[in-house]
Amino acid sequence: MDYGSILSDSFQYAKGCVWGNARRWFLLLVSMIIFPFILGYCVRIYRGEQPAPELEQWGNLFVDGIKLFVIEVIYAAPVILLILISFLPFFSTIISTGVLSQEFTAMTDTQADQFLSSHPEILSALGTMVILIIIAIVLAIIIGIFSFIGTVRFARTGSVAEAFNFTAILATIRRIGWIKYLLALIVIGVIGLVYGFVMDIVMMIPVIGFVLWFILYPPLIIFVSRYAARVYDAGEVQTAAQLE
Repeated sequence: MDYGSILSDSFQYAKGCVWGNARRWFLLLVSMIIFPFILGYCVRIYRGEQPAPELEQWGNLFVDGIKLFVIEVIYAAPVILLILISFLPFFSTIISTGVLSQEFTAMTDTQADQFLSSHPEILSALGTMVILIIIAIVLAIIIGIFSFIGTVRFARTGSVAEAFNFTAILATIRRIGWIKYLLALIVIGVIGLVYGFVMDIVMMIPVIGFVLWFILYPPLIIFVSRYAARVYDAGEVQTAAQLE
C-alpha cells in the first residue's frame, strides 16, 4: 500500500472538489446543515466516483445518507450503551450518598476525605466506571476497524446488510494486510487529531472561528471519504493482482 500516493490522491480529490468551485462548496455547506445529504455525498465518494461527483439527484443523496446514518448508529450503539452503563451507577451512587449536596461542597478537604473514606461504595463505583470506559474505548477501536471498511462495502454493494458482513470485511482486511490496514487507520487518525487541534485553535477566534470551521469542514469530510475508498480499493487491487 502506497500511503503517500493515497494521501496525495485524497488531498487532490478534495481540493478538486471544492477549490475554484464556489457553487459546489456552497452546496456542501448546505448539505452539512441537512446532514443526510452530506452523508449521501460520502456514499458516492465511497463508490469510487472520479472526479468528485456533482451534488445532484438529491432524493438519492438523502436516502443514501439516511442508510449510512443508520449504519453508523448501529455500529456506535454498543459503545454508547456501554458508556451509559458505566456512568449511571456512578451518578446514582454519588446522588444517594449526598456528594452533590450543599453540605458536601461546603466541607473542608479533610472533612471531604473523611466523608469519602466512610463511603467506599463511591470509590468502588468510580473504579467500575473507569474500567467500563476503558472497555468502551477498546470496543470503539475494534468497531472502527470493521466500520471503516463496512461503510465503503455498503456503498459498493448498495446493501445495508453488507456493511455488517464481517466475514467479507475480514477477507478485505486480510487482502490488504492487517499491518498495512492498521497503519492506514493510524495515519488517518493522526491527521484527524492534528486537524482537530488546529480547528480548536481556530474556534477560539471570536465569531469568525466558527465560520472558518464550518467552511473548512467539507474538504476534510471529502478527504477522509476518498481515503477510505482508496484503502478499500487496496484490497480489491490485491485480489486482481492475485488473479493475474
